Amino acid sequence: MGESDANERTVLRTLLDAHPRMVGLDDLGVAIPDPAAVEFAVTQLASDGLATKLGERVGATRPAVRFRALTPI
Repeated sequence: MGESDANERTVLRTLLDAHPRMVGLDDLGVAIPDPAAVEFAVTQLASDGLATKLGERVGATRPAVRFRALTPI
């Protein structure tokens, strides 16, 4: 698993833990200090349908929440 995969996993775990709240991009920077890496992870997760981004807020999608219910990560 590469660094970008690890960052996506970290962001997704954070989003799922916060669900149903959306979190700010700056909140994600606590776990991943590189803003570019956070943005890349969010973009990848959104393109995969696992996250949704509204401005500076990010949240887990329903499919991501359902997947976690079926297979805890």
